[in-house]
Amino acid sequence: MRNLDVKWRLAGFVGILLLLLVGSGLAGLNGMRRANNSLADVYNSEVLPLKELREMETLFQSTLVGSIDKVLFEQVSWEDGLKKVEQTKTELEQKWAGLQATAKSNSNAADNWLTPATSLIASSEGVSTELIALLKKHDENGLDAITDAKLYPLADEYKKTINNLVKNRLEAVKHEFDESQQRYNTFKETFLLVMVVALCISMGASYLLIKSIDHPLSLITAAMKNVMQGELSHRLAYGRHDEFGLLIKGFNQMSDYLADLVAQIQRSGIQVTSSITELAATNKQQEVTANEHAATSSEIAASTTEIALTGTNLLTTMKKINSLTKNAAFAASEGHAGLEDIDRTMVKMEEATGSIVTKLQILNEKAGNIAGVVQTINKVADQTNLLSLNAAIEAEKAGEYGAGFAVVATEIRRLADQTAVATFEIEQMVQEVQTAISAAVMGIDKFAVDAHHSVEEVRKTGDQLRGVIEQVEILNPQVGTLTEGIEAQTLGAKQISEAINQLNEAAQQTAESLTQTSSTISQLHHAAVGLQEAAARFKVRSEGNHAASPV
Repeated sequence: MRNLDVKWRLAGFVGILLLLLVGSGLAGLNGMRRANNSLADVYNSEVLPLKELREMETLFQSTLVGSIDKVLFEQVSWEDGLKKVEQTKTELEQKWAGLQATAKSNSNAADNWLTPATSLIASSEGVSTELIALLKKHDENGLDAITDAKLYPLADEYKKTINNLVKNRLEAVKHEFDESQQRYNTFKETFLLVMVVALCISMGASYLLIKSIDHPLSLITAAMKNVMQGELSHRLAYGRHDEFGLLIKGFNQMSDYLADLVAQIQRSGIQVTSSITELAATNKQQEVTANEHAATSSEIAASTTEIALTGTNLLTTMKKINSLTKNAAFAASEGHAGLEDIDRTMVKMEEATGSIVTKLQILNEKAGNIAGVVQTINKVADQTNLLSLNAAIEAEKAGEYGAGFAVVATEIRRLADQTAVATFEIEQMVQEVQTAISAAVMGIDKFAVDAHHSVEEVRKTGDQLRGVIEQVEILNPQVGTLTEGIEAQTLGAKQISEAINQLNEAAQQTAESLTQTSSTISQLHHAAVGLQEAAARFKVRSEGNHAASPV
């Protein structure tokens, strides 16, 4: 354990935790799998058979007995009753066969739980066969007799037997539930025991791991405090081969390096102090010369800056003028193109308006045709009404022999009246449509005239914009030439100003650097003195002295 790396200790601890976690998870999965299998067995072997039994009871009571009763009370035909009874008999046989197959697949209940119903199923099949035979013969007396003698008693016995079977199955389900509950309690106790054991193992492993890490860290921390207090002669003895062994070895090497460094600093402090004194005197003379040079450069820079500023303002103004002329030319071009698009659009609108007027006129003619057809239908309805009235009069003359014909004549007259009303409404709607179409034609004609005037106005505006574009294009080259000349003049002034500014900045930087150098030399002198005092605080071990603490 002492020679084992810390990473392997951590890996072992994590591995133990993972094994415990995986073991607990597998145990939980196994318990859930067993519970799921148990529930599936209960559902397939106990719940589904109960559902099938209730469906068989419903088929026998409602479908079979109900079909026979409907035949006897003449609510359904003999053929429909026969078909229903045969279908019910087939479904009962299929469900019984399915129950037997389910019971055989369940070894715990295959020998006993369906036995009480075997004779009942056989009796129901026999009675069903007799009922089918009587239905085929249309023997009402025989069917009534067998219903009272066998079918009704068999239905009561059917219900009683299935209720008993359901009760037995429910008891079996409760027994299976009790066993499942007992298994769950056992699994819960086992799982809790495993979790307690896992917790104890984790706590023990955590204690050992923390102890193996905390002890060497405490020794290293104490040694670092000694170094902070200036004790550089203290060393740690190490006998480990893990990460802490490497750390302790590095600490001892660091202490050796620090001791050598402090000794070297103490020897070099005196030499640094004397060199700083000589450097301070030389720097003072250079500082006076640099200040005089900076004052002269500042006066020249002020004059050149004013010249460059004036040229810059003039150049900015010309650039704005040039930009405005270009924008004006571009805007005029865009406006002219937009007006051409509007012109084409208005022409298309004018053509479309003419097409719409033509189609509306055709629609008006079609509406007039519809009105003529409606008038014809109205005349036919009037003639039909007169004919039906004459037919009713003739039927009255015929007395009771013409009663049926009178009813027909009345209906024809009623239909003729409805037709007349409908055709009148259609005629009114057609007139409204014609009125609306006429108004639309007038509005579209007016719109066409307005569109034509708009096209003419757009074309005039386009011609005016074309003239503006030509004038702006003539002005652009002249403004550009003037801007280039001013820009060249401004650039020369700026270059002169920048050169003088750079010279001035260099002189000022030199003066500032000399000032900072003087300050730095003073600070360096104080630092050298402080460094000597600080180095004197460290206790450096003598040669061959190795004070060590065992780990």
